[in-house]
Amino acid sequence: MNNAIDKYIKKISEYLNEYPKDIPMACINIINKIYEYDAKNIYHLSFGRLYEWSGIESHEKFNIALYFLVDSKINILEQHFEAYNEIKSRFEGVDDDFIHEVLTTKEYIHPFTFETISDVEFNKLINIFFTPTEEFRENLSE
Repeated sequence: MNNAIDKYIKKISEYLNEYPKDIPMACINIINKIYEYDAKNIYHLSFGRLYEWSGIESHEKFNIALYFLVDSKINILEQHFEAYNEIKSRFEGVDDDFIHEVLTTKEYIHPFTFETISDVEFNKLINIFFTPTEEFRENLSE
C-alpha cells in the first residue's frame, strides 16, 4: 500500500471517529479503489461507481461519506457538472459558478442556449460527476 493512502486512511479515521464505522469504511473503500485504478487516469466518477466502490448499503450513509471525501479538510474528490450540448452532440462541462447562480436565484437557464427552462428540465439536463483532486493525485504519486 502507498504511504499517502495510509495517511489519508488515518486522517479519515480520526476525522470521522464519532460516525458509525461504515461511513469511514466507505470512504476508505473508495480511496483504495481510486488508488487501485490509478488516480492519474481517473477523470469521471459517477455516483453509481462510487456507491459500488463504497461497499455501503445505505444511500443516506453513502451521501455522508461522499460529502466527507469532497470536504476541503479531506480533499480527495472534486465535484463537477456537465450537460449534453445538443448543438455539438456531446457532453460538456458546466461551470460551477453558473450552477451556483442558477440554484441560488432559482432562475433555471439552459447552460448552452441560455433559454429559460423549468427546474425539472434543468435537473434532468445537469449531471454531477467527481474526479480525484489534484492534491490527492500528487500525494499518491510521491
